[in-house]
Amino acid sequence: MTTVYVVTRVLTFFGTFLRAFWEHLVCRICKIPAEDIRAFKFDELCGHVEHELVNKTSHAFLMCWLPFTLNFTMGTMFLLTGAYRVFYIGEMSLTSIGVLWLGISCIANCAPSFEDMLALKDCIYGGKNKVLKVVLAPFFGVVCAMSCLEKYSLTFVLSIVYSVAFPYAFSLLLPALNKFITLLTT
Repeated sequence: MTTVYVVTRVLTFFGTFLRAFWEHLVCRICKIPAEDIRAFKFDELCGHVEHELVNKTSHAFLMCWLPFTLNFTMGTMFLLTGAYRVFYIGEMSLTSIGVLWLGISCIANCAPSFEDMLALKDCIYGGKNKVLKVVLAPFFGVVCAMSCLEKYSLTFVLSIVYSVAFPYAFSLLLPALNKFITLLTT
């Protein structure tokens, strides 16, 4: 299973490097000692920065959520052009396919590592702050689901499905949003 995981990270090397960069940036911001910052390793941490265990809730949340949000946002921005041109319009130019690949690459590599998800779980649910548990539960649910999917390289498949469905969902959302704004302003 590790071989499939590493192959999908190599195929999406742009997102893999970007994910490792965001994690390394979080390590620098939070002063978390990083042990191995290489993006490509032949193990389950391929595409992730190997760092010491995070004990503070704010650092664990930042380690899981910041790279996820930034890669997902950048991937969606790339898909606004690439997926729309390739799947919605049918344009098969080299530029369109390249931008589509950049979007898929970022989306496929947005999930945190399983160890980071477990550290976040321990920080949130190990304490006595019930308000924090309730507020962070939806964020933890997303992080937990994505890291479990990434463990088996299903984020790669999910990113391709998202890329195909994205332009159609977006084309349905915009007219509905326009009608809603028109109803509010009249």
